[in-house]
Amino acid sequence: MRAKGLRTLAALLALSVYVGTAWAADPLLEQIESEFIRIGEQLRKIVVNIDVKGSIPEGIDGSQMEGLEEFFRYFGMPIPDPGQGQRGPLARPQASGSGFIYDSRGYIITNNHVVEDAIEVKVHLWNGEVYDAEVVGRDPQTDIAVIKIDAGVDLPAAELGDSDALRVGQFAIAVGNPRRLQGSLSYGHVTALGREGLQLPGLRFQNLIQTDAAINLGNSGGPLCDIDGRVIGINTAIVFGADALGFAVPINTAKKVIPTLISEGKVTRGYLGVDIRDAAEVAEAVGLPDDNGAFVERVRPNTPAAAAGMQVYDVVRKVNGEAVKDSQGLVNRISDLPPGATVVLEVWRDNKAVEVDVKLEEFPDSLEVAARGKDVLGLRVQPLTPELIERLGVEAGTQGVLVTGIEPGSVAAEAGMRQGDIIIEIAKQPVTDVDKFHELMQAHAVPGKPLLLRTVRGSNPPRVVVIDVPEETQTR
Repeated sequence: MRAKGLRTLAALLALSVYVGTAWAADPLLEQIESEFIRIGEQLRKIVVNIDVKGSIPEGIDGSQMEGLEEFFRYFGMPIPDPGQGQRGPLARPQASGSGFIYDSRGYIITNNHVVEDAIEVKVHLWNGEVYDAEVVGRDPQTDIAVIKIDAGVDLPAAELGDSDALRVGQFAIAVGNPRRLQGSLSYGHVTALGREGLQLPGLRFQNLIQTDAAINLGNSGGPLCDIDGRVIGINTAIVFGADALGFAVPINTAKKVIPTLISEGKVTRGYLGVDIRDAAEVAEAVGLPDDNGAFVERVRPNTPAAAAGMQVYDVVRKVNGEAVKDSQGLVNRISDLPPGATVVLEVWRDNKAVEVDVKLEEFPDSLEVAARGKDVLGLRVQPLTPELIERLGVEAGTQGVLVTGIEPGSVAAEAGMRQGDIIIEIAKQPVTDVDKFHELMQAHAVPGKPLLLRTVRGSNPPRVVVIDVPEETQTR
C-alpha cells in the first residue's frame, strides 16, 4: 500500500472514530497496523547500532563527570560513561549511536558527533552480526560522517528521499537505538522545516527538519523516514527538557557531502572571512533599495575578505551575479565554491553598488578556528548565552566563555579543566566574550610561564586554575 492509500486509511479511521461507527474501525485498524508493521520491518534491516570507544583527557576521573550529563544532553551529544559508581581513573568513555546503510558495499551514514573522537567503532546489524568499522570521512559542519564495514556480502541499502519536497504535517518515522535499545521505531510528523539558530557546537549548516517523532540519546545518526520508508533526514539533536522536539539534518544536505566524504575523507569549502547578519535588519539605515543581502559587521584580519578590501557596513548583494537573500544565503553560496576560486561580489557601499573580486581560501576545520584562527592551550570555547547560563545552573548575569572541548593531554586538561567550565577571568582581567578571551590569551599566555584563569562550574563558587604554558605554545 503506497503513501496515498495510508493517508486515506488514516483519514477514514479518524472519521469512523469521531462518529462512533465501531463497525468500520476494526478492519481499518488492521490494515493500518499491517502497513506500519511492513514499514517497520523494511526499515529495521537498513538501520545499525554503533558502539564507540573514545579518548579521554589525562587526569580526569569519574567524580569530575558529575553534573555534566545535562550539558551533553542539551546538545544531543553521546554521554561518556565512567562506569557505575566509579571514582578514580576513568575507563575510556563509551557511547552508543545509530546509523543506516548507504549502499550494499557496507558504507554507513551516521552523525559526526557519534564517531568524532572514536578510537574503536563497532557496528551491530539487524541480524545480530557485529563488525569492526573504520571512519571513512567526517564533516563537522553538517554533523555527517561515513563509516564502513566489511560484511563479505551485499547489504540492504536505504532508499533516499527528497527533503526539499517535504511539507509540514507529513508523517515521519524515527528509527534507531535510543539508550542502546536496538531497532526502536517512533512515529510522528514533520512539525517544522528550515530550523536555524540552534545552539549546536560546530553545526554550521542547519536548515533542520523538526519532528515530534520521539528522538532520544542514541538515536543520533539514525534515519528519519517518510511513510514509504525513504530516508528524509538524519536524526541529530534534541533540546533537553523539551518534549516531542527533535531535529534532523535534511537528506539532501547529506547527498551533497557523502560522495566527497567517501572519496576524499573530508569536505573542503570556500572561506571569505566576514561576520555577517541579515541585511533586512539594517536595510533602511544603509540605504538599501530592498531587504536582500548580507550585512558585514566585521572583516576578520588576514582573510580573503580583508585582502580584497571589504569593509564594515558593506552589504553583499550578489555572488557571481546570483542574488543573495540573507546571511545564510551568502554562507551557502561561498561554501559551495572551492578554495582558490575567485568570486565577484556585488557589494552595496556608500549608497551604490560596487564589485569586489575575492580569491577564496579553504574554510577552517571548525567554527572555532574560523572565528579566531587557532585553538589556545587545548581549549575550545564558544559564546556564553543566557540560555546556556540557565541550563548550566550558573548565576544569572555571569560573563565569560563556555568551554566546549578540551584537547586530550593538553596543559588545560592537565590543569583539571573540562567541558562545561566557564572562564570568567584571564590574568585577573574579565572575559566578556570570545574575542576578549583570545585577546587576553594572546597578551598573557607567555611561553614557560604560569597563567591564571578564574572559572565557574555549575553552582559552585569560582575557582582559580593555574595553567603551565609550555615553552613552545602549539596551535592548530
